[in-house]
Amino acid sequence: MIPLVTRAEAENRARALNLEHPERARYRWLARSSDGSWDVVRLGIPGANRLGPLKTTTEAHPQPAPADDPRSAFDRNVGGPWVGPV
Repeated sequence: MIPLVTRAEAENRARALNLEHPERARYRWLARSSDGSWDVVRLGIPGANRLGPLKTTTEAHPQPAPADDPRSAFDRNVGGPWVGPV
């Protein structure tokens, strides 16, 4: 015969599995009542991926300096219709 488990024992076991189980990223464990006794059930999380070991960090590379203005000095330094009278 299957030993009866109390609600507190089932919830404690589910909490421990959610914290320590190697596949805790893919599954959740919950306490469930059935026929007056409590047991722990495993539920799959849709779209969950396996967590692999942590990898080394990736550093961002410095951005290149903006390109020089390709216009000639005359074109760069001339005013336009928005420049007031001189």
